[in-house]
Amino acid sequence: MNILCGNSCLFAYLCRNKMKKRYKSFSGRLTRSVVLTVLVTMTIISVFVFLLAASGIYMLTKTHFADLTDKTNGSIAMMMSKVEVSAENIMDELAWHLSSPELVSSTLEYELNTNRHLFGCGIGFVPGYFPEEGRWFEPYAVFEGDRVTCKWIGSEKHDYLHAEWFLEGIQSPDGIWSNPYLDADGAGTILCTFARQVREPGGQVVGVFGADISLEGLSALIEELDRKENDGSDPAILWTGEESNIYSFIIGPDGKYIVHPDKERILKGTFFDYADSKERADYRKLGEEMLAGHRGNELVTMDGIRSIVFYAPLQHSGWSMGIAVPTKVLIAPGFAYGFLILFLILIGLLIVFLISRHRIKKATSPLIRLAASAEEVAEGHFDTKLPDIRTQDEIRLLRDSFDHMQKSLSNYIQVLTETTAQKASMENELAVARNIQMSMLPMTWPAFPDRPDLDIYGSVTPARAVGGDLFDFLIRNGKLFFCIGDVSGKGIPASLVMSVVSSLFRTLSESEDSPSRIVTSLNTALSARNESLMFVTLFVGALDLVTGELLYTNAGHNAPIVIRDGHPVLLEADANVPLGVVGDWDYSLQRTALPPGSVLFLYTDGLTEATREGGELFGEERVLEVLSAHGNILTSREFVTQMTEAVSAFVGDSEQSDDLTMMVVKLSRG
Repeated sequence: MNILCGNSCLFAYLCRNKMKKRYKSFSGRLTRSVVLTVLVTMTIISVFVFLLAASGIYMLTKTHFADLTDKTNGSIAMMMSKVEVSAENIMDELAWHLSSPELVSSTLEYELNTNRHLFGCGIGFVPGYFPEEGRWFEPYAVFEGDRVTCKWIGSEKHDYLHAEWFLEGIQSPDGIWSNPYLDADGAGTILCTFARQVREPGGQVVGVFGADISLEGLSALIEELDRKENDGSDPAILWTGEESNIYSFIIGPDGKYIVHPDKERILKGTFFDYADSKERADYRKLGEEMLAGHRGNELVTMDGIRSIVFYAPLQHSGWSMGIAVPTKVLIAPGFAYGFLILFLILIGLLIVFLISRHRIKKATSPLIRLAASAEEVAEGHFDTKLPDIRTQDEIRLLRDSFDHMQKSLSNYIQVLTETTAQKASMENELAVARNIQMSMLPMTWPAFPDRPDLDIYGSVTPARAVGGDLFDFLIRNGKLFFCIGDVSGKGIPASLVMSVVSSLFRTLSESEDSPSRIVTSLNTALSARNESLMFVTLFVGALDLVTGELLYTNAGHNAPIVIRDGHPVLLEADANVPLGVVGDWDYSLQRTALPPGSVLFLYTDGLTEATREGGELFGEERVLEVLSAHGNILTSREFVTQMTEAVSAFVGDSEQSDDLTMMVVKLSRG
């Protein structure tokens, strides 16, 4: 009570001084708290909205350029498909005009005039098809201004028979697109040719037809699309004041540029030759994906500008097209939107601050009167009259709570005093119970006999105030009767069963020589009235101190360890069932011989199941290691001490989870 009164005075002093110090700034602190909360909340929201907006715009922009890639791809594919269709129609016509070189030339001129989307077209015939024309005959029709002319350009100097378009076209009945090449003798520019077999009406392959498009025309188509993406409506230009530098390019199956804004790169080196040394890994991955004919996008640095490249394969050609989009094009609108939101939030916070300051100051004014009454209550005047607060809000609830506190605090102090007394009484009773329980076990040194032929020692360490482990022994007619057991559960219930078993063992061992009959009698007694369904594991032995013969019966307990000649091994012991489980169980009797100098180490599962942090168990292997380290040179007490120290070092600061009991029986060497 003196302590409680002292604490009440201290509480009153602190409350009185703190109330005086905090009163004037409470509304200000509350206002700052509200504004700070709103600021943090709105900052989180603004960051979220900013990221959401940036992400949304980023994804929309990526979708736009992915669609643009498909659109550009489709435009090029449409142009190339138109060439393929024209080639098919021209070849159908040519098949019926292969009777003379002049007829072939005039047909090519006519067809090129009809299909003005072609840059040129021609046929490379197999060697000697027209004997009068020699080995090489390649008529080629091309526009010169607005007029179509047909040239015969095949010659030893212009050996088309080894050209890529001829070698691959002669093998392709459906046609193939060649890589770009410079046709100096025919078109006088860089061409891409759709090449396909030419067959006579009878089916004989007589040459390769080629329908050409110029690389300049293909570049012009793509540059026109790029100009539309780089006009003044680009968000990146509006917010950064710089051009967005969006451009498209095409690479062939060998990695060479076919189309690129920098004309110096076309057909000179490969895509990988222009990689920045710091970005070579990104470049290589992008190039490999494009050459593999895949579709997607990659983040790389293109010509010193961090960009996302959208890429897709061009149909039928083996080429791959990419559009390089600087990342600023994707993120600039998101930043602008985020800054706008931030500005609006700052304006809103200023308004919230002004309104909150006024409202909070007015709402907290009733607390002044309640604070004065709280000082009186804190000083121990529980009958102090509290102010009348008319508002139906949390301040009224606080006033009612103080009123309830006044009425219940006195009762609480009285109950606390009674509870403290009851707890002290219970702790005293548990201490008495522990002393009684320990007195039933041979735990003190005088309880262990001082004999030349026998050294015996044991210990019990309960996990709680009282426990359920037991060990006991007595010597009668030159024989040592001993037991060790473990009652299921812990605490007071286990200790009561342990006391019964210990008393019954000592009573039965006074007149019974057979361990199996002792165990059977114990089992019958425990099973008769076992409504609580508790059971006991027990090992009982009878050792002839003259002959060293050991008779024993095990009832579900851990098998003891025998040390002979310094080597510990587990004693072979039948498991049987614990006591109190099956009332009519027939317990087996076993026997073995313990020569002079042997040691019998008995223990409960609190030893092997000692657990350290992380859940690792002490286990039988560590028990055997500790016993092996000392052979049989220690006394029985030293064996128990060494094992206790080993377990303590293993578990460290972990709480003991089960009762720990050990007993050592050591025979002298004679």
